[in-house]
Amino acid sequence: MSSDSMQGTGFARPPVPPVGTRPSGSRSNADCLMCRSVPKMQGSQFCSDGCKKNAHKQAPLLLEVYSWDPKFYDIANQFSTTWKEETRPPPVIKIYKVVNPKKVEEAYEDYKKGVEKQGKFTSRGMAPGNENRRWHGTERKCNIGDSQNNLKPCNLPGCCVCAILRTSYDVRLSTAGWFGKGIYTTATSSGSNEYVGPSPPGSNYRAMFLNRVVVGNAYILNKQQESLKGPPKGFDSVIANANQSQGLAYDELVVYKNEAIRASWLVIYG
Repeated sequence: MSSDSMQGTGFARPPVPPVGTRPSGSRSNADCLMCRSVPKMQGSQFCSDGCKKNAHKQAPLLLEVYSWDPKFYDIANQFSTTWKEETRPPPVIKIYKVVNPKKVEEAYEDYKKGVEKQGKFTSRGMAPGNENRRWHGTERKCNIGDSQNNLKPCNLPGCCVCAILRTSYDVRLSTAGWFGKGIYTTATSSGSNEYVGPSPPGSNYRAMFLNRVVVGNAYILNKQQESLKGPPKGFDSVIANANQSQGLAYDELVVYKNEAIRASWLVIYG
């Protein structure tokens, strides 16, 4: 199973169909995100290794997933079905594939292979390394992603979205939370939304990352443990289940190594 097809825990809510319709003359509803003219390879967002290599050469890069692409529906549906607030999920406006530099991707893949070798998750019907898709919300100070004219990461202080796009996640820059100093994600889009903050000046939209995370062997917690510096020996991550009595409104997945997580999609929503 490809990493692009991994999903997080779902919640019962009717799926939200992709907005827009495929224009006449479009070659395919699953064209390569780079050349836009040849159908994608199976399990990939590119038509060939050549297009994939070209994309990595230009990384960090955002490639728009058009609303008629099945991948748009896949991600928009995950956003909607994991929105747990009583209010209706906000509309998904745009979705971008995040293309990371080759070295950044290689470090992630090497780590995933090591976790898989240790835990043998595929033999239990899981993805390699027990990889899952999880949301991460953070501040955006610029209008990146609002349109095709705003796709280059900025250098504004405090623009965490662009910092992640430029250099990926860095646990050293993380703020210590209920489960120590790590990189926090969740299966709940509305939970991540709490960390996104208001729309930046000149924009009516917000942004959230959908990430690939190597969960590996997860240590389960049901209450906060702020002193954690990593999972206990023999574990690769920490999962905190939602527990209202402990003040945990939604689930959290925490990893403590930079190479355990990569931004995969940037979702722009209303």
